[in-house]
Amino acid sequence: MKTIIDTIKSLFLIMLPLLIISCEDFLDIEDENAVTSEAVLQTEEGVISALNGVYASLQDQGLYGAHIEVIGDAAADNTVFPSDREGSGSNFDRLPHAYNLELDDVNTASFTWEDAYVVINNINSILTSVEGIPIAEGLKDRVIGECLALRALMHFELVKIFSQDYNTAISDPDNLLGVPYITIVDATAQPSRNTMTEVFDNIFNDINTAIPLIQNNDAPDGRSGSNEQFFLNYYGALGIRAKVNFYITDYSEAIKDVNIIINGPYSLSSYEISSITLDGSGLPELDLIQTWSQREIIPEESIFMLDISSDDGVFANRSLIDIYTNYGGNAAHGISDDLYNLYEATDIRRNWYQVEPPSVSGSGVDLHVFKYPGTFGFDEDDHSFPIMRLSEFILMKAEIEARNGNEEVARNFVNQITTRANASVITSTGNQLIEDIITERRKEMAFEGNRLFDLKRLQRSVTRTDCTLPSNCTVNAKDRLFAWPIPQDEFNGNPNMKQNPGF
Repeated sequence: MKTIIDTIKSLFLIMLPLLIISCEDFLDIEDENAVTSEAVLQTEEGVISALNGVYASLQDQGLYGAHIEVIGDAAADNTVFPSDREGSGSNFDRLPHAYNLELDDVNTASFTWEDAYVVINNINSILTSVEGIPIAEGLKDRVIGECLALRALMHFELVKIFSQDYNTAISDPDNLLGVPYITIVDATAQPSRNTMTEVFDNIFNDINTAIPLIQNNDAPDGRSGSNEQFFLNYYGALGIRAKVNFYITDYSEAIKDVNIIINGPYSLSSYEISSITLDGSGLPELDLIQTWSQREIIPEESIFMLDISSDDGVFANRSLIDIYTNYGGNAAHGISDDLYNLYEATDIRRNWYQVEPPSVSGSGVDLHVFKYPGTFGFDEDDHSFPIMRLSEFILMKAEIEARNGNEEVARNFVNQITTRANASVITSTGNQLIEDIITERRKEMAFEGNRLFDLKRLQRSVTRTDCTLPSNCTVNAKDRLFAWPIPQDEFNGNPNMKQNPGF
């Protein structure tokens, strides 16, 4: 893998032209694949091309292409190894370590570390160059704003995986460190890990600067209509800040942005069951949730979504479809009974989980995750992934209001989610209401990469009742396994790097 220093030297993704989305090209470049980093960052068109390349790289395998969301569920209590798991489902690139938690400093999460710092470096290259380029002032500010917001997001994803939760870290000298917060392009740098306080100060500085720049300046051409959801807008930038504040349990700040998002232009997508044949898959008709069965999922409530495409050259053959299903994949991770048994028999969301027939799975018994069927059977790696959607912020609103004692408001919001799912209305009060909302969040946001980080936020243990592992069925809160090891390659030639305790 590449170290941060290697990443700064290479700049290879900045050359990638465009696009992750299924729409017309934003730019006409005669030979997109021949564009060099030097040529790209000299014109307005080149800057926009480079920014689009940053969005494209978010779908990389180590980022939202697979690893971030798999880690967020498999390292918690939502998954189990299915009994019909095929041999290659245990290979490193299928992330078995995310579930068994046999973590090491050689390979574990190295893709996430590398891919995130590639994105960060490319963002910094744009920010370094944009001031000296003849570009319309409003457009320049918008580019700067989106770059700063994405830089904050990438560091946030890194610190959630490679450090303890914020409140543990700031009070414990042994777990004080976050991740290197990189804001410049310097091929000679030997970065050390910033403290957790420094990391989050930098995240807030970036996102607070970004929000007005995004809000007050028009986006580049080509983002109107349905294309807008594939890029950060004002509400997406607010969403990043809300998610950060929610994670560090600053609920009084989180609710401010949550309220704006909830009152924005989004509405809950309907959850209706349809009998669907995934053309070309060889599977029988499956009863799936209609708005989750298409390439572009839950369109009404998508605030920021990626259209994962195997054609972009930055992602290949290790998608959520490969990891969660057997057809075209290996069903490396399945839903645990701990999670599945939380859904009532009438809950529409049970249809996210399907038994594949013996001709495909070998057993016809295990439930596999079909939350992302995408273009199953044709381009087997192609699917959408919601980085942010309205449901998450409705559930944030409910939990925060319950914590503030506004129980009727909290029930009204959480029951928007239960009613849509045809689940029982929540009527509880007090601490039980808070617990019921947390459980509803677990059910609704399953396999979107949140559960581990909710347990960290709440400083709770991972408790797996449905567990066949010889160890790690229970991981106590604040255990070393909550802060994954920094990849060993990052220590090569860098005396300033420090490993997490216990690795």
